[in-house]
Amino acid sequence: MTVLRAGSATDVGRTRSVNQDSVLTAPNLFVVADGMGGHAGGEVASSTAIAALDQAQDRVGSDEQLIEAIRVANEAVYRASVENSSLAGMGTTVVAACLVSKNGADVLTIANVGDSRGYLLHDGVLTQITRDHSLAAEMVRNGDISEEEAATHPQRHVITRALGIEGTVEVDVFSVVLAEGDRVLLCSDGLTNEVDTEELTRALGAGDDPHAVATDLVRRANANGGQDNITAVVIDTVLADEPVPEPTQAHRVVTTATAAVGPDRPAGAATTAATGPAVVVPDESWIARRRRLGVPRLLTFRVVLFALLVAGVLWGAWAFLKWYATSSYFVTSQGNAIVVYKGRPGGVLWFKPELVTVSSTPVSGVLPSRRTVLSQDVVEPSLAAANQYIANLAAEFQQAQAPQPSAPPTTAPPKVTTTTTGASGATPIAPSTTVTVPAG
Repeated sequence: MTVLRAGSATDVGRTRSVNQDSVLTAPNLFVVADGMGGHAGGEVASSTAIAALDQAQDRVGSDEQLIEAIRVANEAVYRASVENSSLAGMGTTVVAACLVSKNGADVLTIANVGDSRGYLLHDGVLTQITRDHSLAAEMVRNGDISEEEAATHPQRHVITRALGIEGTVEVDVFSVVLAEGDRVLLCSDGLTNEVDTEELTRALGAGDDPHAVATDLVRRANANGGQDNITAVVIDTVLADEPVPEPTQAHRVVTTATAAVGPDRPAGAATTAATGPAVVVPDESWIARRRRLGVPRLLTFRVVLFALLVAGVLWGAWAFLKWYATSSYFVTSQGNAIVVYKGRPGGVLWFKPELVTVSSTPVSGVLPSRRTVLSQDVVEPSLAAANQYIANLAAEFQQAQAPQPSAPPTTAPPKVTTTTTGASGATPIAPSTTVTVPAG
């Protein structure tokens, strides 16, 4: 007999005003539905589908019965859209999981319509079980685009199959043989659009309580943007014994819990508690579980010592690198400004130079012969040395611009012209200063 334990969480997200997701956790049926079709239509579509599947849970014990239950849900949504013109065109995706008996063995059957997904975490490896019924996913399967391109394709949200669009619907079915410790995730695209596969794997492998894990997944999606409604159902395989010829209907879920993470529980989120006597599994610590499964210890004295040594070496290398990158200063020019940076010119790895001072001395206040050197960065051992270098440049420039002292002007003596006076009178030699000297 296989024993499952499940928990779920749903939230409206950070941008929507109504939660159009609905969820069902029953003793042997787990469903996530993501509605679409306007403010009211999507909520009605998903809740209508969940209600129909809830009524059919006691009759689901094989692949065919699960497919039939989903088709009945499709008819219910389609009929509601036809009868109410305000709900015309509404629809919903659905992903469902239940235990069935095949040749005396317990197998988990997962069925989906649309782009809500089912995943299996086995031995730390996360695998998507379902296939998206979306335009981008079909283009990937046809080889038209890559998975990386599909993640950003403008039509990635256009789905090609949903419940309620037509009177009939095609359902994809997948079978999963569970091992003890396996974890299954059912979710709407509000989770997978915000949380990538690597983060999903870490979150699913982090906790023992499926309800807490589902709540953490919703929190992560909101932290990454929360652009849509978010719903997650986490199913744990508590026991996976050898196959026994008992019907799957005898299975019991250990616990099922659904949480509305937001302030109000969405009206469309239906939850069905487990019925019948529950299988009681004693609480088991993470260490005890690893011992029981024969998993070797990861934490030993040698491992701790080696980790400390590696951490010490890394810390020492980081400290030396930081000292080298930040232990000097350099003077450079930026436009007409002379600035001082702490660090190495160009930086060292992720340690970038830090602006310390913008000098009051402009580049125009420095001799032209020094400007080329400034533009190539002048390294100094300290901030004081850098400031002194700038002061020297300014002093050199001021000295070069100061006027040079000149010699006092020379005054020529007056030019004397001599005139001799004789008996016949005086004859001047030049028209200048005249001094008359009497003859005899």
